[in-house]
Amino acid sequence: MSQTKSGPTAELLVSEADHVQLSRLVTEHAWRADNGRADTIHEPYIDDGELIVGPTPLRGREAILEWGRQLVANAPRRSIRHVCGNMRFVSDGPDAAEGTTILTVFMVAGSEPASTQPFSVGEDHDRFVRTEQGWRFVSRRWVELFARGDVLNLPL
Repeated sequence: MSQTKSGPTAELLVSEADHVQLSRLVTEHAWRADNGRADTIHEPYIDDGELIVGPTPLRGREAILEWGRQLVANAPRRSIRHVCGNMRFVSDGPDAAEGTTILTVFMVAGSEPASTQPFSVGEDHDRFVRTEQGWRFVSRRWVELFARGDVLNLPL
């Protein structure tokens, strides 16, 4: 594990191998949302995992599954792409980690013309745990940093 200083306390970055695995997990989450597979987003969460993308937290895999099904049902009316970057993962013990990812989100709803201007830019704040099946999400919280402002507030 690598060590980095952030303020008065030292943080331990995850190992390079864990960084690759966590990056793949984050990227897979975005890919599923972007490619009509949002109804499978619940799979990399622990059973009582939490996803917060709006005012009401989604608690448990069943709630996340239902949210994903709604995204798939709305897919014909919109197109979305997530660009993940600046991933940083910090160890929280031998089998736990926390991380942040910057997301640039492009979305077109209905017959609206496509734009190269992002719909939104924000951060995902994640907590992970290593299980027998590999790394899994414990929680994921979306924090919007910038929004285009000329489109409806649609679920990501």
